[in-house]
Amino acid sequence: MYNLETIIEENIAKALSGAADSYKNKGELKMSKKLYLEALKLREELSKIDKIYYQPLVAETFNSLALLSKEANEYDLAIRYYKKSIFSIRKLFKDDLKYTALLAVKYTDIANLYRRDYKYAQAEFFYNQALKTYKKLPEEDFNKSQVKVLNLYNYLSIICNEKNKFQETKDSYMGALNIYQKLVNESSQKYQPELAMTLSSLADLYFKNNRENKAGEVYILALEILLYLEQKEPRKYKETLALTFHRLAQIYTTQHEYEDALSAYRESLNHYIELAEEDPTKYGPKVAILFKHLASFYKTQNKKDLAEYFYLRVIELYNELYHYNESAYALKLASSIVDGVSYYQQHTLSLYQAESIINGCQDNIQVDELLEKIYCLRQEKSPVS
Repeated sequence: MYNLETIIEENIAKALSGAADSYKNKGELKMSKKLYLEALKLREELSKIDKIYYQPLVAETFNSLALLSKEANEYDLAIRYYKKSIFSIRKLFKDDLKYTALLAVKYTDIANLYRRDYKYAQAEFFYNQALKTYKKLPEEDFNKSQVKVLNLYNYLSIICNEKNKFQETKDSYMGALNIYQKLVNESSQKYQPELAMTLSSLADLYFKNNRENKAGEVYILALEILLYLEQKEPRKYKETLALTFHRLAQIYTTQHEYEDALSAYRESLNHYIELAEEDPTKYGPKVAILFKHLASFYKTQNKKDLAEYFYLRVIELYNELYHYNESAYALKLASSIVDGVSYYQQHTLSLYQAESIINGCQDNIQVDELLEKIYCLRQEKSPVS
């Protein structure tokens, strides 16, 4: 039983905190902060009498100050208050499961603030701290926090991918996939879109890091779900399907599985053409890239007529895009013309068009390289007298 002075101070601290809440709700942040700090001072004194009871209230007040600072866009101060809140809890309740989930939430709050300020190394550290803390929970409690854990994995995958950390990004995707697969089983089809997109992202990661065999396996897993989802919402998944088929076509080509590659190219082309009809400026360049890959695909099989046909389509598309936006597509068009002469038997006269386009561009390394290539091609292909 506390003495009368302690009870009075406890009630004063409670009243100050309540008044601070009220001022905060009215947007009077300066007064709110002043009252929280007064409540904090009292609660820190009271915690010397009974740490077990009052220390959580100290932590709660630090948390209120952190939220207040975040609302005032004072992120560094918010982080400091969150850290003090965590320290207040860990000092006494480090192994108390009652406070474990609360600690995980606070680690997440700190990580979110660092991420918002583009401090990715610090954000990654605190997301991982939150993840480790959630994993200490009993299975039943952990399962209740699955959606929060998913958010951690998703943020970690974005940060680690941005920093080109392959293994850490992969681990984050795998962690998210494990939970999505459980949720799909538990909640029927609710999380299938998220499962499909995470599989696609993992496959993209493998593909970009030259792990094509693994990428192909994961793209096929994603494709099964995406094709099912497309039946319900065709427009929503068309772009992801187009990219998935395109990547599979490239993988099958390197594996010399040409029939599967051609089938995947056709599917990708169908989807991209439909998208380009709706938005030519956005998807026209993607169709051009696909035509370019098809030209290369047929060239590797020594099917010259088809290779030349698709490469001419590349130049036609870039010509159209160039007339729409010269500055954006000048070098792409010029480069395509030069490659057409170099690899697809196009006449050297077309190099004059490429040269004319290049001369209208600002000087840069790519311009110099293309001019050098044009000069070499003229020397190489000029008739010997």
